[in-house]
Amino acid sequence: MLSSGTRIGPNRVSRWLSDGSCGQSYECELTEGDEKGETRYVKLLPREISERKGFGDYFHQECQALQQLEGAGIWPILNFGVMKWKHWISYSLFEGVEFQVESSGEEESGNTESVKLRTLSDWIEYNPAAIRQEVVLQIMIELHRGLHRAHLAGFLHGNLKPSNILVKPNGDAWITEFGLMRISSFSRKIAELDGEAEVISMTLEAQESLAEGDRFKPAENIPEEANEEDKDIFALGTIVRWIVEKVGNESGNWDEWLVWAEQACSLREFRSVAHSMEAMPGVGDISEYGIVSPSRLEDSKIDPEEIRIKREREWALSEKRSSLQFRRNMTAFAGLISLTVFLISSIYLFFFPSPWTEYKMDGVLDSYQLGAGLWGGQAWGIVPAAYDDDGGGGQDVVGSWEKQDGLFKLNFRKFKKPDDEKSDKKLWQFIGQGKTSSEDYHNWTDFISYDRSRDVLLLTRRVDKTGTFLPGREGESPPRLYPKQRFSRGEKLESAELTFLRVNKSGSIWALFFCVGFLLAAFIYHRALGRLLEEAGGND
Repeated sequence: MLSSGTRIGPNRVSRWLSDGSCGQSYECELTEGDEKGETRYVKLLPREISERKGFGDYFHQECQALQQLEGAGIWPILNFGVMKWKHWISYSLFEGVEFQVESSGEEESGNTESVKLRTLSDWIEYNPAAIRQEVVLQIMIELHRGLHRAHLAGFLHGNLKPSNILVKPNGDAWITEFGLMRISSFSRKIAELDGEAEVISMTLEAQESLAEGDRFKPAENIPEEANEEDKDIFALGTIVRWIVEKVGNESGNWDEWLVWAEQACSLREFRSVAHSMEAMPGVGDISEYGIVSPSRLEDSKIDPEEIRIKREREWALSEKRSSLQFRRNMTAFAGLISLTVFLISSIYLFFFPSPWTEYKMDGVLDSYQLGAGLWGGQAWGIVPAAYDDDGGGGQDVVGSWEKQDGLFKLNFRKFKKPDDEKSDKKLWQFIGQGKTSSEDYHNWTDFISYDRSRDVLLLTRRVDKTGTFLPGREGESPPRLYPKQRFSRGEKLESAELTFLRVNKSGSIWALFFCVGFLLAAFIYHRALGRLLEEAGGND
């Protein structure tokens, strides 16, 4: 028995539940993946079995096949794995129903305690009055549906008993631990091949579980015409007998059910699960549950091989339809995402210049880039010669922008180079938080407008501590910035535009391109799906 907190693969043991003929059962908490924190029911196989040579490969093959087994009446495997010697299989933990029972012991007489009713065995032990005939009918319908699906897939249960049947109050039921008996019998098969005697130590609880399973299995004198499927049908008949014995005749007349149970236990009457289900009292038309009536099958003289081929075709059609639906939905989703990106970017570019795109003036080094934002963001520019202590300018500078009165206000600054002869501080003394002030920087602000029609930036003015500079021109000379006061002195200056053109302007709108491509692919998949459904309808 493993203690609380022990790891079993991605599961952490919360508490021990029971010791059965096929291994130990634990309630665990999942510690990994998207479902982290959820509760799991984990079956740990006996060490004597898992350490047999060749068991590892056999275990993986069986579990991979069992993972495909799911549907009505089947409690499916969620995961499996190996951790050191621990070979484990995990399921969802069936919550069951809270039920109050009288506490055991004389001292606590009259008090109650809460128990969880999960299995058919629990219901018969604590609340047998709830297992009425209509509930039994629903339980047996679900069990037949599960066995029918499993037998078609080539799986037998081999250890069907009340403690392996999960039940809800309305009769919904699931068979759990499919395939565990066959996996657990691996050791015996190897021992027989090697001419050895199988030796597996079992606790008293595991021995009781084994004995319980044997009560629902046929005796050794099995008729020659009986097949392996009949053993599971025999277990169903024995379970009904057991229910009637425990519930008693007070809950109604069980004669019809006892007749059916006698037929199921004869190993001669029913040739398949479908035959067994059709003979159940009160079941009605079993085709409502997705099972072909044997009588109709025999009356129509349909070849079973044709049915198998038809089912394979239906399965292939379902797989192809699912694949086309998935591709159509995913490409349509990608197309809508691309369309959304295109619309958002188009709206943004209607009011703002292209983000992270260089706007440059012909013939000079000056350029600007604006980061994306609605009210502000980063900005990049070129240091003017006036703010370069070496006099050359041209270095990249990083600043910020914000909207002000319909213009883009770009704030920049550049560290002043200290004069070692005049300054009382050396360069290294400026390093560190709080070591500099605004006086240690050249600060300037550029005000820029955006002309959407031409996709250009226009420098309208520059402001620093010395004053305001406006774009102008003297005669035929190229436009540049002049102090504002010179325009009012009557000098031969006229206003001009300082235009910054977008560099590497591309005419391709990639978001729209992807949008059209994905939506076209979705349309093609949709048409292919429509043709597939039309062909399937025609074949029907």
